[in-house]
Amino acid sequence: MNVYQVLGLLVDVDLFRRLRTRAVARGGGEGIEDLKAALRLVQGRPFDQLRRGGWAWLFEGDRLDHHMTCAVVDVAHIVATHDLQTGDLAGARAAAEIAFLAAPDEEIPTLDLVAVTAREGNTAEAVRLLQTDVCNRTDDPDLPPGDLPERTQRILDRHGWLEDRKEAV
Repeated sequence: MNVYQVLGLLVDVDLFRRLRTRAVARGGGEGIEDLKAALRLVQGRPFDQLRRGGWAWLFEGDRLDHHMTCAVVDVAHIVATHDLQTGDLAGARAAAEIAFLAAPDEEIPTLDLVAVTAREGNTAEAVRLLQTDVCNRTDDPDLPPGDLPERTQRILDRHGWLEDRKEAV
């Protein structure tokens, strides 16, 4: 149960959720436009500009900040994938950058940025992103990087980004 309830006010979180829900209901191109509209509401990590000492309820129980971070990454991935398939590299990059801004520690936004960068023809930068932000990333500077998750390894193998830099796409 939330401590505060504001009636008659639509906040970004609510609007993001409504746009996402409407996008799913509409499907196709109209749905993508709703997802893009939802992404335009994102300005960084969800709830990262809270006033000092306030909003303690946000970090208890069902973590709305975590849910919204996942929602932003999911929506951005759908948009980036769609835009890559339709050849809208600028749109794909914008979606991936918004997700990266909201969740810089997540692999999906980074892999989306790599896909866009490779499609733009900048394979060297794509490989650099993979090596620094995926393959050799560590959350603890005292420990070596861990093994890649199976899903990430399958994506790298499928695209061949690290295999043959000239042929990677």
